Amino acid sequence: MIKPFKLIAIAVIVMLLTSCWDAKQLDDLYLVYGIGIDTSQEKQQHFLVTIVAPTIDPEAPEPKVEIHSEGESLRNAQDNIQNKAARRITFANTKVLFIGEDVANKGIGIHIDSMLRDPEGRGTIKLLVVEGRAVNLMNVEPQTTALVSLYIFDLLKQSQETSTVPRVTLRSFNNDLKTDGIEPVIPFIKYGNKPSEFQINSVGLFNKDKMVGIVEGIDSMLLTLLRSEVQDGFITLPYPLGEVEESSILTLRVMRGKSKIETSLINNELTIIQEVRLNAHISEYTSSAPVFDDKTIKSMEQAANSQIKIICEELLKKLRNEFGVDSIGYGKYVKVNHPVFFDAEEWNEQFSRANIIIKPNVKIQMVGSRQ
Repeated sequence: MIKPFKLIAIAVIVMLLTSCWDAKQLDDLYLVYGIGIDTSQEKQQHFLVTIVAPTIDPEAPEPKVEIHSEGESLRNAQDNIQNKAARRITFANTKVLFIGEDVANKGIGIHIDSMLRDPEGRGTIKLLVVEGRAVNLMNVEPQTTALVSLYIFDLLKQSQETSTVPRVTLRSFNNDLKTDGIEPVIPFIKYGNKPSEFQINSVGLFNKDKMVGIVEGIDSMLLTLLRSEVQDGFITLPYPLGEVEESSILTLRVMRGKSKIETSLINNELTIIQEVRLNAHISEYTSSAPVFDDKTIKSMEQAANSQIKIICEELLKKLRNEFGVDSIGYGKYVKVNHPVFFDAEEWNEQFSRANIIIKPNVKIQMVGSRQ
């Protein structure tokens, strides 16, 4: 029979074994939720890195601490920041990497690689290109929270849930960067009418690791749609089709979307066909005409198909002729189906010459109610 003092000793040992050997108190840490990176304005080839962390201490004069430092690389600048900090800085809680516009144009491959190699770095960190400089955005103080990084993270989450912009993380960007037949993209944030007002309805287009252009508004959502990442969102069109002044407005809420991509190669002529299937509900219809008969619903579906086809073709024209990048990923299918034809180094040029056909297939499942 085990004596009571032995049971107590065993219990104490078990409790000690369940603790973390490297545990640190929150009061000893700066928890970094957002990192900003810009090009240095003083030293060529150097970068300015900014972090903002909550002070946690209720007696602190400010709810946050902001630290900047420059370095020859992202990692070097992070180390220099640590030398300025009174507490141990941890990046294990980082949610967003804010990339200044100049850095995006210059190339971000080395920074993505650095963060993925960091033991504290998480592949789920979201990426966001900032209009102008990231440090300016991180200086903003939103009315609803002390940390702009958390506010922007929630704003970005909402834009992604409504399929306004695609979901992009460290890992997904790196995967697209290393994959033949697709170019990476990153959501792009712009300022609104006030310094503390932001809009995330644009996407930065990349050729390899350098940003080469931006699409915004409906083009941003269409890009998300063609990349087969749509989950929810709204499409507005005149109905019946024609001039907006002469037509009522029909708004469809897209609930789910799927894509099917097929390729063919005849006499060295590449054809890509993408069928886009969308389930939608009528969210708004400004006409007084009833919409409960099958004929009207069918007519609305055809109008939506025609409109989506037109605006998708306009987006493809920009990608092919203006920016010269396959941001959708058609090349991945061509590589598998036509490996001899596919040229990884010249795919964007092949993409610009391909015959691409978009076939929308909208199904209206609910028409809403009317009092």
